[in-house]
Amino acid sequence: MTSDTSSRTPISSPEYTDPNATATLESVPTHEANQTSATNSLLADPNTLILNELLSDKETPWQVHNFKIIDKSVTQDQLLPFIYHHDALSEELKQLHPLTRNLLKQFQTPMSAQQAAELLGIDAALVPTPWMVKITGTLVMFCERLQIALRLKFTNTAKDYDPVYTTTADQALQASMQDWHFYGDIFVLNKGSKPLIMTADPDWIEIPQLPEYQLLPGEFGLATLALLEENKSYITNLQEAISQRLV
Repeated sequence: MTSDTSSRTPISSPEYTDPNATATLESVPTHEANQTSATNSLLADPNTLILNELLSDKETPWQVHNFKIIDKSVTQDQLLPFIYHHDALSEELKQLHPLTRNLLKQFQTPMSAQQAAELLGIDAALVPTPWMVKITGTLVMFCERLQIALRLKFTNTAKDYDPVYTTTADQALQASMQDWHFYGDIFVLNKGSKPLIMTADPDWIEIPQLPEYQLLPGEFGLATLALLEENKSYITNLQEAISQRLV
């Protein structure tokens, strides 16, 4: 992979990490017979960078900045379907209070831990009350050497809340983000000197050199999310940065 040594404003500059303007890209089917010579040249150019490979290559020097927690909600006031409360019981209590036909009728009924205890006819202290956690945030992942950046969103759960059984709210926040994931739209900034494409068989898309972020459409955004999930453990400081900002 060849380094970009051209003299450009560093991609870490604020005007490049949070621009107001964005563009939407369009895919190019690889099997069309009327592809232009420019298109064929782009695919054949040995200098062309492929975003899929950059995200999969553990040697790509990705860095993370502009890390922000947008929403951090942790509460014990939310109701849960009855089955969640029953699943949280000790094995001994589950055997003493199995899911009878009447209890199964309440399977998806939202209720508090105290209400579940009353339904089971046991002491409220025996039904643990979970912390309900919802976290969303944004970050910019960038490679300064190649002058490429991705603007991303992350969360602890796709649901409204994630029930976490811990003693304190801080413990719940940390535990919930052990299984965080990226989601939503993917914006890419290509400010480098080399052509950049993204593939999603059988199609591909060019990400032009522009001073603004560009929205990856449909299947390309989904393919990027899958690659990020597969390789996020290799991206420097992601988990550490999340943990620090939850405190």
